[in-house]
Amino acid sequence: MQTPLNTGRILIIDDDEAICYSLMRVLSLHGFEVKTAKSGQEGLDLADAEDFEVIFLDNRMEGMDGLETLQHIKSAKPQSMVIFMTAYGTTQTAIEAIKYGAYDYIIKPFAGNRVCDLAAAAAEDRRENLRLGGGETRSFLQGDDYREGLVGESEPMQRVIKTIGKVAASDATVLITGESGTGKELVARCLYKYSGRSSRPFIPINCAAIPENLIESELFGHEMGAFTGAVQKRVGKFEQCDGGTIFLDEIGDMSPAAQVRILRVLQEGEIQHVGGSETIKVDIRIIAATNKRLQEAVEKGHFREDLYYRLNVVPIQMPPLRERITDIPPIVDFFLQKMAGTPGIGARRISLDAQRKLMACHWPGNVRELENVIQRSAIVAQGETILLKDLPCELQPASATPDSIGKLSEAAAPPNPEPPSRILPESDPPPIVIGGAVPPNTMSPDETFDLIYRQIRENNNQAILLRIEREMISRALGETGGNQVKASQLLGMARVTLRKRINEYEIRY
Repeated sequence: MQTPLNTGRILIIDDDEAICYSLMRVLSLHGFEVKTAKSGQEGLDLADAEDFEVIFLDNRMEGMDGLETLQHIKSAKPQSMVIFMTAYGTTQTAIEAIKYGAYDYIIKPFAGNRVCDLAAAAAEDRRENLRLGGGETRSFLQGDDYREGLVGESEPMQRVIKTIGKVAASDATVLITGESGTGKELVARCLYKYSGRSSRPFIPINCAAIPENLIESELFGHEMGAFTGAVQKRVGKFEQCDGGTIFLDEIGDMSPAAQVRILRVLQEGEIQHVGGSETIKVDIRIIAATNKRLQEAVEKGHFREDLYYRLNVVPIQMPPLRERITDIPPIVDFFLQKMAGTPGIGARRISLDAQRKLMACHWPGNVRELENVIQRSAIVAQGETILLKDLPCELQPASATPDSIGKLSEAAAPPNPEPPSRILPESDPPPIVIGGAVPPNTMSPDETFDLIYRQIRENNNQAILLRIEREMISRALGETGGNQVKASQLLGMARVTLRKRINEYEIRY
């Protein structure tokens, strides 16, 4: 997409001079007036003294970090359009940035045309907000460090994370749909954690696991003698969760009678015990999830249409794993770290061949199936690395369509993120591939170097060098058991340089 020339004033806040220069150059070429600041405080002073339509803000800076700077900017000038920049697309950072009022966020490295398109859209939206009298946003984020487990930098997952950031602070009802094992409950817990109700109860209920004749009693409670076996009065989940959040998982399996009662809660904010006549007011946020196609269930008369529209205020569609295979390496890395220290599990990494095999699978059980495979493979692995032979042989291969082959090639890079300090022109960094295939492991060192150089020269893919450096450091640390002195000697690198690279790349060992 060719970005048209724009007009507008932009502020870049980043302590990396290379990023500031690159952004200023590409934005200036497209008609923007650009100023830069090297720290959060300097950026705040400039933003306070002048009016900028768009602010590009880096996350990691010395002194005041990006999130703190963002809060100050939005507090002083709530209509500022802040685009958050980070080299590490973590879920927590993304949600916090969006909740604190960021217009959007981008993950380094980013293409020049993407930057200009985003800046133009943000500037236009700001003008429209000012024209319509746009107001202030408010955040209810708790400041604790919460690991959601929602891992992934693919576009489908970034859409999910951005939606969470936008709606978490509201009391809007959310309907999460997607196949089993895609992480619907993780999304629900994330919405709860970042909501204004996070100090109140969160109660998950699997509607499919409760017998139909008991679900109304379980949810709404019952009076003594309401039915055979009701020997005493019981308080239901909705009363127990007053002021909090109810997560109704597999709501598509709920009985018609229970559907009517849920509809009353959503419409009137009140319940009645089974066998009772007293109306009880409850303040509940409902988050629902299902792996069924509720629209089809409505058309067939299996699910109430009015309840469907009450639940589907904010829809979130969880993508299946096979549609985001580029997320498999970081997800595997997350699971391995999660299992670190577990008795009987010594694996801390996975080989590239095993990683490629995982990305070639169909994953009908999605992320839940992948976690089980990684746990099993980590148990049988005889060292710190999961090898190809450690993977279950019954894994289902995906169909070898041209689209899936292309995605596999894109995902062939090492699993850990790397923080390149430059903007790549006009496209995301291409992987090290030849004609869509992964380089053979029989190549000589000279052939390998020739291949890498061609990729840099022909595709302007400078990020390859950073990937190589990070991978070599990670391997040296793994081989030396995390001994920095030995690793620096092995690599012929000064120890102070090694420590600096470990911090820059956030290498864990």
